[in-house]
Amino acid sequence: MSYPSYNPVKLKYISSACLVLGFIIPFAASNFVGMPLGGMPVVSASLILLWTMGLLLRYFAYVGRAAPSAPLSFGGIGLFISSEPSLFLTMGIVFGFLFYPSVEKSPVPALGRYLLMVIMFTMGLAINLQQWIRMVQRPKTVAVAVLLKWASTPLIAFLLSLVLVRLFPGDTGNTLALGIIIAGTTPNGGGSNALTLISKGDLALSVSATAINTMLAPFIQPLLILWLAGGIAGPSVTAIFQDLLFMVVVPVLAGTLLGSLFPAPASRMKPAFGPLAVVCLTFIVMGTMSRGTSTLIQQISILLYLVIICLVKAVAGLCLGYFLPALFGFSYAQRKATCFEVGVENAAMAMLVALRHFNPVTALPAIVYGKIQYVIASTVVVSRFQKIEDKDG
Repeated sequence: MSYPSYNPVKLKYISSACLVLGFIIPFAASNFVGMPLGGMPVVSASLILLWTMGLLLRYFAYVGRAAPSAPLSFGGIGLFISSEPSLFLTMGIVFGFLFYPSVEKSPVPALGRYLLMVIMFTMGLAINLQQWIRMVQRPKTVAVAVLLKWASTPLIAFLLSLVLVRLFPGDTGNTLALGIIIAGTTPNGGGSNALTLISKGDLALSVSATAINTMLAPFIQPLLILWLAGGIAGPSVTAIFQDLLFMVVVPVLAGTLLGSLFPAPASRMKPAFGPLAVVCLTFIVMGTMSRGTSTLIQQISILLYLVIICLVKAVAGLCLGYFLPALFGFSYAQRKATCFEVGVENAAMAMLVALRHFNPVTALPAIVYGKIQYVIASTVVVSRFQKIEDKDG
């Protein structure tokens, strides 16, 4: 099916205008505090209409830029979704904020753990037994990448948690401090693999480290939370361990097993993994945002401080992940991979751990950090890597 030729840049600007206007109208109509989805039907309908127009225009801007052979096919739509994760995650956050009374009462928040399991299952499908064997064949490099992850980001999070406790004495500071520690003790997810790929880093190292970090998470994260935040919350190590085992390890192993037993069907399904992960993550952040919005509105002043804290955490993690491996003789491509392995967290997992074992405010640092880390990583770090010629090449 053919389509008219348009200027992709202009389409993207018009798309952004539609998306922003779709947010401003209900935000202003609700006196800047959110509202039920059916509270003002005309206002809610205006958001849906403007966002639909914005997505269509953004899609045709993508088509004009990438020019896939079948722009209106499911494959083309899937590629578009995979290419705009930040856009869809932002829409999920905004929708969860604007209509939090309705979203909070919907099934969306309760489905979060199962949506995460879907993401982990697709990760398992993408890693076959041969890849696990290759990880064993390069133990030193993978081990250093894994150790850097678990040694540096929890320390960064702990230091920043002390700042939050000083900034907000009392329960609010303790809750936010616990949230940043949860985010800092969470393993990285598939996002680090995608960032490594487009940066032309060592993808094999990235996938290996991500897989091992994910499998280690149920054993390490609960203990780190207890060690670093035990005085704040007294978390149940056993409960967190069981939850992570169920949400992370089981689906990854199941995906790996099925992918190894049925490699041909798994290979055919791979193009759907990216867009499926983006859609699942969008609903996760939507449900999570709805749970913490009422508290955020009451204490809106904390948001600016939280953004600054998360910005410092993102920059520190990415820098440590890039510079420290040079001390161990890592190549330039390997340092690109460890940059994202250390600096990018699985924000969805952090949100769900916070919600299921603590309170909604504890999830706010993960929500904010989940957005900021990808903005910094994709717009600054990836752009920088793409401009610098591979020093080993």
